[in-house]
Amino acid sequence: MHKIIIGLFATAIISGCASNEREQQKQLEALANNRATVLSTGLPLEEGPLSIMSARAKGTSIELMMIYNQEAPGAMPVQQVYNKTLSDYCSNQEIRSNLDLGLSYALKMRNHRGQLLVDALITAQSCQ
Repeated sequence: MHKIIIGLFATAIISGCASNEREQQKQLEALANNRATVLSTGLPLEEGPLSIMSARAKGTSIELMMIYNQEAPGAMPVQQVYNKTLSDYCSNQEIRSNLDLGLSYALKMRNHRGQLLVDALITAQSCQ
């Protein structure tokens, strides 16, 4: 009898934990969707040779599609642009708090011919 009660109790605890994880996942997905929607309302956004063309949520990630004109006056090498973007994301308080909650930012940067230059995922671990 004791084994049955302990087994039922253990099952209830495991079910509760799984349910809590699903709820957290849903909340993170809703937050990602909200952030992507907010970002997309101001697009396209141009900053020198870099243009953010679209933002969309994919699970707990916010996917940003960018176009980088490497031939524009003052254009930096792609790796430098990525390093600066990473630094900016990690130092921006709002973005960093989203990363710390478990969101990620998937950056897809293409040149004006459509060639993929950067395909990177920024997470809280990226900021370490």
